Amino acid sequence: MKNREYPKGTKEVAQRILKAAQKGEKVIIFGDADLDGIASVVVLKELFELLNPLYNQNNNIKVYFPNREEEGHGISDYMLDFFKEEAPCLFFAVDCGIANVKEIKRAKKIGFETIIIDHHPPLEKVAKPDLLVDPKQKGETYPFTDFAAVGLVYKVAECALENTSYPEYVKEKLLELTALATLSDLMPLKEDNRELVDKGMNALLTTQRPGLLSLIELGEVDLQTDVDIFQKIIAPLNSARLIDNIAESYLLLTEDSPKEAKILAQRLIRQNKEKKAIIQQTLEELIQKIEKDKKESLMIFEVSDYWPVPALGVIASKLLQIYKKPVFLFKKGDEESVCSARLPHDLDGVDALIKCKKYLETYGGHPPACGCRAKNSNLPKLEKCLEGYFKKQVKKS
Repeated sequence: MKNREYPKGTKEVAQRILKAAQKGEKVIIFGDADLDGIASVVVLKELFELLNPLYNQNNNIKVYFPNREEEGHGISDYMLDFFKEEAPCLFFAVDCGIANVKEIKRAKKIGFETIIIDHHPPLEKVAKPDLLVDPKQKGETYPFTDFAAVGLVYKVAECALENTSYPEYVKEKLLELTALATLSDLMPLKEDNRELVDKGMNALLTTQRPGLLSLIELGEVDLQTDVDIFQKIIAPLNSARLIDNIAESYLLLTEDSPKEAKILAQRLIRQNKEKKAIIQQTLEELIQKIEKDKKESLMIFEVSDYWPVPALGVIASKLLQIYKKPVFLFKKGDEESVCSARLPHDLDGVDALIKCKKYLETYGGHPPACGCRAKNSNLPKLEKCLEGYFKKQVKKS
């Protein structure tokens, strides 16, 4: 490896990937089910296939995306049970994992060698995988820390490909996904991110990826217009459903057949329209309820048993724009509820969840955009705890 600087752990992970690819080791890649997680999985999988083309034939790379309604965010025992017969193997968690302390311990016991590539801030207890890339970890010296997960995966790929003779278009194929997912995750467009997005958007102009070509053609996308990129490429890719824990966006982005890619793209575009209609209807109902209640609360805390979990973050963001206060939206299940939260930039949602963690099963994310899972019986106590937290923040300011 050259002496080029990378985030902490990047070179070690790149070296481990080179070793695994050389031997054709079994690999499992687990990623969050949003575009950042999906793109991260695709970039990592395609890196392995570049380094060892036999991966295309021998099915030695398995991928998995969690059903958030059933499994919550991050690594679950359900997923570990699903894959335990694959041990020993190399297990990657991308765009998640830093908070999965117990699950990483269990993965190691099963016989997985564990690698986490995550961009979320560590909580009080940090998972201890065999290798870790997370610019928010202690001891990070790399000057830029606001990557999307896919930006970190790209840095690993860049490091692994440094001393190889692959043509530039190979990196461009990875860069177009890196740019789209960085934009999707609303990462600050400065320094490293600015470079990744600029290069990735240039690569998108000449993309040969059938899935992206289908979205561009069907949506009549103007690639020079940010609104078109967000509404006609990123939004459909974020509207994908799961089929047996494989995201449809993953299937689209990895599809080689233009004919099949067109069918998949049409499905995602249709699902995006349906999702937008659900979001608009739910938003109108929530605004009516909030206005009718006229509660002088410091936050919005709402629970429903019919909201679709993938839409909660978008709805919470829209409510935040209107009411300028923390929003916690819960999809109620039989025993537990899954939450997406959005907060003003002067408040820290992760810190709020940490202070109320005794009422939570899992929690994590970023200060302005986070989530959790809680038992239904704990929801009233959680609401009271969060109200108390925000009252203290108001007094401090």
